[in-house]
Amino acid sequence: MPRKERITELESLRGIAFGAVVLQHSIAHYSLVPETRLEDGVLLAILLMLSKFAVPLFIFITGMVLFYNTGDKLHYGQFMRKRVNDVIVPYLIWSLIYFTLAPRGWTGFGWNDIPDLVLKLLTGKTTSHFWYIIMLIQFYLLFPLFLRAIRYVYNRYEAKGRLIALLISGVVYLVLADQLRNIAKFMERLNIPVLTDAFTTYADRNFLYFFIYFVLGAAAGLSVQHWNEWIHRLRWIYWTVFIVLGLRFTYLLMLEFQKPEGIKITFYTVSLIRPDMALFLIASIMVMYQLAGKLHNLWATRLLGWIGGVSYGGYLMHMLMLRYSYIPDELFYVAMGWNPVVRMIITWLLALTLSCVVTWLISRVIWGKWIVGAVPKSVRNK
Repeated sequence: MPRKERITELESLRGIAFGAVVLQHSIAHYSLVPETRLEDGVLLAILLMLSKFAVPLFIFITGMVLFYNTGDKLHYGQFMRKRVNDVIVPYLIWSLIYFTLAPRGWTGFGWNDIPDLVLKLLTGKTTSHFWYIIMLIQFYLLFPLFLRAIRYVYNRYEAKGRLIALLISGVVYLVLADQLRNIAKFMERLNIPVLTDAFTTYADRNFLYFFIYFVLGAAAGLSVQHWNEWIHRLRWIYWTVFIVLGLRFTYLLMLEFQKPEGIKITFYTVSLIRPDMALFLIASIMVMYQLAGKLHNLWATRLLGWIGGVSYGGYLMHMLMLRYSYIPDELFYVAMGWNPVVRMIITWLLALTLSCVVTWLISRVIWGKWIVGAVPKSVRNK
Protein backbone atom coordinates (compact mmCIF):
# COMPACT_ATOMS: atom_id res chain seq x y z
CA MET A 1 0.00 0.00 0.00
CA PRO A 2 1.47 3.40 -0.96
CA ARG A 3 2.14 5.84 1.84
CA LYS A 4 -0.22 8.80 1.98
CA GLU A 5 -0.65 11.75 4.25
CA ARG A 6 -1.99 10.69 7.63
CA ILE A 7 -5.60 11.42 8.50
CA THR A 8 -4.98 12.90 11.93
CA GLU A 9 -8.58 12.36 13.11
CA LEU A 10 -8.18 8.59 12.77
CA GLU A 11 -5.27 8.47 15.21
CA SER A 12 -7.43 10.02 17.92
CA LEU A 13 -10.52 8.03 16.89
CA ARG A 14 -8.77 4.69 17.45
CA GLY A 15 -7.91 5.73 20.99
CA ILE A 16 -11.47 6.95 21.62
CA ALA A 17 -12.95 3.72 20.22
CA PHE A 18 -10.75 1.49 22.37
CA GLY A 19 -11.49 3.50 25.50
CA ALA A 20 -15.20 3.10 24.73
CA VAL A 21 -14.83 -0.69 24.34
CA VAL A 22 -13.24 -1.06 27.76
CA LEU A 23 -15.86 1.28 29.25
CA GLN A 24 -18.72 -0.85 27.87
CA HIS A 25 -17.34 -4.03 29.40
CA SER A 26 -16.73 -2.26 32.71
CA ILE A 27 -20.35 -1.08 32.70
CA ALA A 28 -21.57 -4.63 32.01
CA HIS A 29 -19.79 -5.91 35.11
CA TYR A 30 -20.97 -3.20 37.49
CA SER A 31 -24.56 -3.40 36.31
CA LEU A 32 -24.66 -6.79 38.07
CA VAL A 33 -23.12 -5.94 41.44
CA PRO A 34 -25.63 -6.05 44.35
CA GLU A 35 -24.92 -2.45 45.40
CA THR A 36 -26.09 -0.99 42.07
CA ARG A 37 -29.36 0.90 42.54
CA LEU A 38 -31.77 2.40 40.01
CA GLU A 39 -30.05 5.80 40.02
CA ASP A 40 -26.71 4.06 39.37
CA GLY A 41 -28.33 2.10 36.54
CA VAL A 42 -29.48 5.36 34.93
CA LEU A 43 -25.93 6.75 35.00
CA LEU A 44 -24.56 3.48 33.63
CA ALA A 45 -27.19 3.57 30.86
CA ILE A 46 -26.15 7.10 29.86
CA LEU A 47 -22.46 6.13 29.82
CA LEU A 48 -23.29 3.02 27.82
CA MET A 49 -25.11 5.03 25.16
CA LEU A 50 -22.22 7.50 25.00
CA SER A 51 -19.81 4.60 24.33
CA LYS A 52 -22.04 2.40 22.14
CA PHE A 53 -20.28 3.60 18.97
CA ALA A 54 -17.08 1.69 19.80
CA VAL A 55 -17.24 -1.36 17.50
CA PRO A 56 -19.00 0.41 14.57
CA LEU A 57 -16.36 3.14 14.79
CA PHE A 58 -13.58 0.53 14.60
CA ILE A 59 -15.25 -0.94 11.50
CA PHE A 60 -15.59 2.54 9.98
CA ILE A 61 -11.90 3.24 10.64
CA THR A 62 -10.93 -0.10 9.03
CA GLY A 63 -12.93 0.70 5.89
CA MET A 64 -11.60 4.24 5.69
CA VAL A 65 -7.96 3.22 6.11
CA LEU A 66 -8.15 0.33 3.63
CA PHE A 67 -9.79 2.38 0.88
CA TYR A 68 -7.64 5.44 1.56
CA ASN A 69 -4.37 3.51 1.38
CA THR A 70 -5.08 0.91 -1.31
CA GLY A 71 -3.68 1.94 -4.68
CA ASP A 72 -4.93 1.06 -8.15
CA LYS A 73 -3.89 -2.57 -7.72
CA LEU A 74 -4.52 -4.76 -4.71
CA HIS A 75 -1.84 -7.39 -4.09
CA TYR A 76 -4.19 -9.71 -2.27
CA GLY A 77 -1.58 -12.26 -1.23
CA GLN A 78 0.58 -9.57 0.36
CA PHE A 79 -2.50 -7.94 1.85
CA MET A 80 -3.68 -11.15 3.54
CA ARG A 81 -0.17 -12.12 4.63
CA LYS A 82 0.03 -8.88 6.61
CA ARG A 83 -3.41 -9.52 8.15
CA VAL A 84 -2.42 -13.04 9.12
CA ASN A 85 0.74 -11.76 10.83
CA ASP A 86 -0.75 -8.67 12.45
CA VAL A 87 -4.29 -9.79 13.25
CA ILE A 88 -4.92 -13.53 13.00
CA VAL A 89 -1.79 -14.91 14.70
CA PRO A 90 -2.18 -12.66 17.79
CA TYR A 91 -5.87 -13.56 17.86
CA LEU A 92 -5.06 -17.29 17.89
CA ILE A 93 -2.46 -16.85 20.62
CA TRP A 94 -4.85 -14.91 22.85
CA SER A 95 -7.65 -17.34 22.10
CA LEU A 96 -5.49 -20.12 23.51
CA ILE A 97 -4.58 -17.95 26.51
CA TYR A 98 -8.26 -17.35 27.33
CA PHE A 99 -9.04 -21.02 26.74
CA THR A 100 -6.25 -21.98 29.16
CA LEU A 101 -7.56 -19.58 31.82
CA ALA A 102 -11.14 -20.82 31.50
CA PRO A 103 -12.45 -22.90 34.46
CA ARG A 104 -12.02 -26.16 32.55
CA GLY A 105 -9.16 -25.10 30.30
CA TRP A 106 -6.88 -27.95 29.35
CA THR A 107 -7.97 -30.01 32.35
CA GLY A 108 -9.36 -33.24 31.00
CA PHE A 109 -8.83 -32.01 27.43
CA GLY A 110 -8.46 -34.90 25.00
CA TRP A 111 -8.32 -35.64 21.30
CA ASN A 112 -12.11 -35.75 21.15
CA ASP A 113 -12.25 -32.10 22.26
CA ILE A 114 -10.10 -30.81 19.40
CA PRO A 115 -13.07 -30.22 17.01
CA ASP A 116 -14.80 -28.17 19.72
CA LEU A 117 -11.65 -26.08 20.27
CA VAL A 118 -11.23 -25.52 16.53
CA LEU A 119 -14.87 -24.42 16.31
CA LYS A 120 -14.30 -21.95 19.14
CA LEU A 121 -11.25 -20.56 17.36
CA LEU A 122 -13.16 -20.20 14.09
CA THR A 123 -16.14 -18.51 15.73
CA GLY A 124 -14.42 -16.41 18.41
CA LYS A 125 -16.04 -18.31 21.25
CA THR A 126 -13.00 -18.67 23.49
CA THR A 127 -13.99 -15.38 25.12
CA SER A 128 -16.90 -12.98 24.84
CA HIS A 129 -15.27 -10.13 22.91
CA PHE A 130 -13.58 -12.08 20.11
CA TRP A 131 -16.74 -12.06 18.00
CA TYR A 132 -15.47 -8.75 16.64
CA ILE A 133 -12.20 -10.29 15.37
CA ILE A 134 -14.11 -12.99 13.48
CA MET A 135 -16.33 -10.35 11.90
CA LEU A 136 -13.29 -8.21 11.03
CA ILE A 137 -11.53 -11.14 9.34
CA GLN A 138 -14.55 -11.55 7.05
CA PHE A 139 -14.08 -7.98 5.80
CA TYR A 140 -10.40 -8.72 5.11
CA LEU A 141 -11.23 -11.91 3.23
CA LEU A 142 -13.90 -10.18 1.14
CA PHE A 143 -12.03 -6.93 0.67
CA PRO A 144 -11.36 -7.49 -3.08
CA LEU A 145 -15.14 -7.79 -3.66
CA PHE A 146 -15.86 -4.65 -1.66
CA LEU A 147 -13.03 -2.86 -3.44
CA ARG A 148 -14.25 -3.78 -6.91
CA ALA A 149 -17.91 -2.94 -6.22
CA ILE A 150 -17.27 0.36 -4.45
CA ARG A 151 -14.57 1.47 -6.90
CA TYR A 152 -16.97 0.71 -9.75
CA VAL A 153 -19.58 3.05 -8.27
CA TYR A 154 -16.94 5.66 -7.46
CA ASN A 155 -15.48 5.69 -10.97
CA ARG A 156 -18.78 5.46 -12.84
CA TYR A 157 -20.81 8.11 -11.03
CA GLU A 158 -20.34 11.67 -9.91
CA ALA A 159 -20.91 12.88 -6.36
CA LYS A 160 -24.72 12.72 -6.58
CA GLY A 161 -24.72 9.15 -7.91
CA ARG A 162 -22.25 8.07 -5.22
CA LEU A 163 -24.45 9.57 -2.53
CA ILE A 164 -27.50 7.76 -3.90
CA ALA A 165 -25.56 4.47 -3.93
CA LEU A 166 -24.52 5.06 -0.31
CA LEU A 167 -28.11 5.81 0.69
CA ILE A 168 -29.31 2.65 -1.08
CA SER A 169 -26.69 0.67 0.87
CA GLY A 170 -28.05 2.22 4.05
CA VAL A 171 -31.63 1.27 3.21
CA VAL A 172 -30.56 -2.31 2.40
CA TYR A 173 -28.79 -2.50 5.75
CA LEU A 174 -31.79 -1.14 7.65
CA VAL A 175 -34.00 -3.80 6.03
CA LEU A 176 -31.49 -6.51 6.94
CA ALA A 177 -31.34 -5.33 10.56
CA ASP A 178 -35.13 -5.09 10.75
CA GLN A 179 -35.59 -8.59 9.34
CA LEU A 180 -32.93 -10.23 11.53
CA ARG A 181 -35.36 -12.64 13.21
CA ASN A 182 -37.27 -13.49 10.04
CA ILE A 183 -34.03 -14.18 8.18
CA ALA A 184 -32.93 -16.45 11.03
CA LYS A 185 -36.21 -18.39 10.90
CA PHE A 186 -35.95 -18.74 7.12
CA MET A 187 -32.36 -20.00 7.32
CA GLU A 188 -33.34 -22.46 10.06
CA ARG A 189 -35.92 -23.98 7.71
CA LEU A 190 -33.31 -24.28 4.93
CA ASN A 191 -30.87 -25.94 7.37
CA ILE A 192 -27.77 -25.41 5.21
CA PRO A 193 -24.56 -26.40 7.03
CA VAL A 194 -22.41 -23.40 8.05
CA LEU A 195 -24.63 -20.89 6.19
CA THR A 196 -27.62 -21.41 8.50
CA ASP A 197 -25.39 -20.97 11.55
CA ALA A 198 -24.04 -17.72 10.08
CA PHE A 199 -27.54 -16.21 10.23
CA THR A 200 -28.69 -17.82 13.48
CA THR A 201 -26.18 -18.90 16.14
CA TYR A 202 -23.44 -16.59 14.87
CA ALA A 203 -25.51 -13.77 13.39
CA ASP A 204 -23.90 -11.33 15.83
CA ARG A 205 -20.56 -11.78 14.01
CA ASN A 206 -21.87 -11.98 10.43
CA PHE A 207 -20.28 -9.16 8.41
CA LEU A 208 -23.58 -8.54 6.57
CA TYR A 209 -25.05 -7.12 9.76
CA PHE A 210 -22.22 -4.58 10.05
CA PHE A 211 -21.34 -3.81 6.42
CA ILE A 212 -22.83 -0.30 6.40
CA TYR A 213 -20.11 0.99 8.74
CA PHE A 214 -17.41 -0.48 6.49
CA VAL A 215 -19.04 1.01 3.38
CA LEU A 216 -19.37 4.38 5.12
CA GLY A 217 -15.67 4.21 5.96
CA ALA A 218 -14.89 3.30 2.35
CA ALA A 219 -16.84 6.34 1.11
CA ALA A 220 -14.90 8.55 3.51
CA GLY A 221 -11.55 7.01 2.57
CA LEU A 222 -12.06 7.42 -1.18
CA SER A 223 -12.89 11.10 -0.83
CA VAL A 224 -11.62 12.51 2.45
CA GLN A 225 -12.19 16.11 1.39
CA HIS A 226 -15.84 15.52 0.53
CA TRP A 227 -16.31 13.52 3.74
CA ASN A 228 -14.94 16.41 5.81
CA GLU A 229 -17.28 18.78 3.98
CA TRP A 230 -20.28 16.58 4.79
CA ILE A 231 -19.17 16.31 8.42
CA HIS A 232 -19.32 20.12 8.57
CA ARG A 233 -22.47 20.55 6.48
CA LEU A 234 -24.61 17.92 8.22
CA ARG A 235 -23.53 18.66 11.79
CA TRP A 236 -26.96 19.85 12.93
CA ILE A 237 -28.64 16.76 11.50
CA TYR A 238 -26.37 14.08 12.98
CA TRP A 239 -26.09 15.87 16.33
CA THR A 240 -29.89 16.00 16.52
CA VAL A 241 -30.17 12.28 15.67
CA PHE A 242 -27.44 11.47 18.19
CA ILE A 243 -29.12 13.37 21.02
CA VAL A 244 -32.74 12.39 20.29
CA LEU A 245 -32.07 8.68 19.75
CA GLY A 246 -29.59 8.62 22.62
CA LEU A 247 -32.27 9.93 24.96
CA ARG A 248 -34.82 7.52 23.51
CA PHE A 249 -32.59 4.48 24.11
CA THR A 250 -31.77 5.68 27.62
CA TYR A 251 -35.51 5.89 28.32
CA LEU A 252 -36.08 2.39 26.87
CA LEU A 253 -33.32 1.05 29.10
CA MET A 254 -35.00 2.54 32.17
CA LEU A 255 -38.19 0.73 31.18
CA GLU A 256 -36.17 -2.48 30.76
CA PHE A 257 -34.85 -2.15 34.33
CA GLN A 258 -38.38 -2.61 35.67
CA LYS A 259 -38.93 -6.35 35.98
CA PRO A 260 -41.89 -8.13 37.66
CA GLU A 261 -39.57 -9.20 40.45
CA GLY A 262 -38.24 -5.65 40.92
CA ILE A 263 -35.46 -3.46 39.52
CA LYS A 264 -32.77 -5.32 37.60
CA ILE A 265 -30.12 -3.54 35.53
CA THR A 266 -29.88 -5.14 32.06
CA PHE A 267 -29.09 -3.76 28.62
CA TYR A 268 -30.75 -6.13 26.13
CA THR A 269 -32.73 -3.30 24.51
CA VAL A 270 -29.65 -1.71 22.95
CA SER A 271 -28.56 -4.55 20.68
CA LEU A 272 -26.27 -3.37 17.87
CA ILE A 273 -28.37 -5.00 15.15
CA ARG A 274 -31.59 -3.01 14.93
CA PRO A 275 -32.55 -0.21 12.49
CA ASP A 276 -32.94 2.64 14.98
CA MET A 277 -29.67 1.66 16.64
CA ALA A 278 -27.93 1.76 13.24
CA LEU A 279 -29.11 5.34 12.73
CA PHE A 280 -27.87 6.25 16.20
CA LEU A 281 -24.50 4.60 15.57
CA ILE A 282 -23.97 6.29 12.20
CA ALA A 283 -24.74 9.62 13.84
CA SER A 284 -22.37 8.68 16.69
CA ILE A 285 -19.54 7.97 14.23
CA MET A 286 -20.03 11.38 12.63
CA VAL A 287 -20.17 13.08 16.04
CA MET A 288 -16.95 11.41 17.15
CA TYR A 289 -15.24 12.24 13.85
CA GLN A 290 -16.19 15.90 14.21
CA LEU A 291 -15.01 16.02 17.83
CA ALA A 292 -11.72 14.36 16.88
CA GLY A 293 -11.23 16.98 14.18
CA LYS A 294 -11.80 19.76 16.70
CA LEU A 295 -9.36 18.29 19.22
CA HIS A 296 -6.24 20.45 19.02
CA ASN A 297 -4.79 19.96 22.49
CA LEU A 298 -1.34 18.46 21.85
CA TRP A 299 -1.26 16.38 25.03
CA ALA A 300 -4.73 14.91 24.40
CA THR A 301 -4.07 14.08 20.74
CA ARG A 302 -0.75 12.44 21.60
CA LEU A 303 -2.33 10.38 24.37
CA LEU A 304 -5.24 9.25 22.19
CA GLY A 305 -2.85 8.54 19.32
CA TRP A 306 -0.70 6.41 21.63
CA ILE A 307 -3.74 4.52 22.93
CA GLY A 308 -4.90 4.02 19.33
CA GLY A 309 -1.48 2.66 18.35
CA VAL A 310 -1.68 -0.11 20.96
CA SER A 311 -5.43 -0.62 20.62
CA TYR A 312 -5.38 -4.01 18.86
CA GLY A 313 -3.21 -5.71 21.45
CA GLY A 314 -5.15 -3.86 24.12
CA TYR A 315 -8.41 -5.13 22.69
CA LEU A 316 -7.16 -8.71 22.72
CA MET A 317 -6.10 -8.59 26.37
CA HIS A 318 -8.45 -6.05 27.96
CA MET A 319 -10.92 -8.62 29.32
CA LEU A 320 -8.03 -10.28 31.17
CA MET A 321 -6.85 -6.90 32.44
CA LEU A 322 -10.39 -6.22 33.66
CA ARG A 323 -10.25 -9.41 35.74
CA TYR A 324 -7.17 -8.07 37.54
CA SER A 325 -8.74 -4.63 37.85
CA TYR A 326 -11.66 -6.11 39.80
CA ILE A 327 -9.27 -7.29 42.56
CA PRO A 328 -8.82 -3.90 44.29
CA ASP A 329 -12.55 -3.32 43.90
CA GLU A 330 -13.33 -6.49 45.83
CA LEU A 331 -10.62 -5.82 48.42
CA PHE A 332 -10.98 -2.08 49.03
CA TYR A 333 -13.67 -0.15 47.13
CA VAL A 334 -16.62 -2.17 48.49
CA ALA A 335 -15.34 -1.95 52.07
CA MET A 336 -14.90 1.81 51.69
CA GLY A 337 -18.55 2.11 50.62
CA TRP A 338 -17.82 3.76 47.29
CA ASN A 339 -20.60 4.27 44.78
CA PRO A 340 -20.73 1.53 42.05
CA VAL A 341 -20.43 4.14 39.28
CA VAL A 342 -17.28 5.59 40.88
CA ARG A 343 -15.89 2.07 41.29
CA MET A 344 -16.68 1.37 37.64
CA ILE A 345 -14.85 4.47 36.40
CA ILE A 346 -11.75 3.68 38.48
CA THR A 347 -11.78 0.06 37.29
CA TRP A 348 -12.23 1.20 33.67
CA LEU A 349 -9.26 3.56 33.86
CA LEU A 350 -7.11 0.91 35.54
CA ALA A 351 -7.97 -1.78 32.96
CA LEU A 352 -7.45 0.67 30.08
CA THR A 353 -4.05 1.68 31.46
CA LEU A 354 -2.96 -1.93 32.06
CA SER A 355 -4.06 -3.00 28.56
CA CYS A 356 -2.18 -0.17 26.90
CA VAL A 357 0.99 -0.39 28.98
CA VAL A 358 1.28 -4.19 28.76
CA THR A 359 0.70 -4.04 24.98
CA TRP A 360 3.35 -1.32 24.67
CA LEU A 361 5.88 -3.32 26.73
CA ILE A 362 5.30 -6.50 24.70
CA SER A 363 5.55 -4.57 21.42
CA ARG A 364 9.11 -3.50 22.31
CA VAL A 365 10.26 -7.12 22.35
CA ILE A 366 11.43 -8.62 19.02
CA TRP A 367 8.70 -11.26 18.96
CA GLY A 368 6.08 -8.90 20.38
CA LYS A 369 4.23 -8.37 17.09
CA TRP A 370 3.12 -12.02 17.13
CA ILE A 371 1.33 -11.38 20.43
CA VAL A 372 -0.04 -7.84 20.17
CA GLY A 373 0.03 -7.21 16.42
CA ALA A 374 1.86 -4.42 14.63
CA VAL A 375 2.39 -1.35 16.80
CA PRO A 376 3.66 1.76 14.94
CA LYS A 377 7.33 2.49 15.52
CA SER A 378 6.49 6.00 16.68
CA VAL A 379 4.34 4.46 19.43
CA ARG A 380 6.80 1.71 20.40
CA ASN A 381 9.62 4.21 20.93
CA LYS A 382 7.63 6.51 23.21
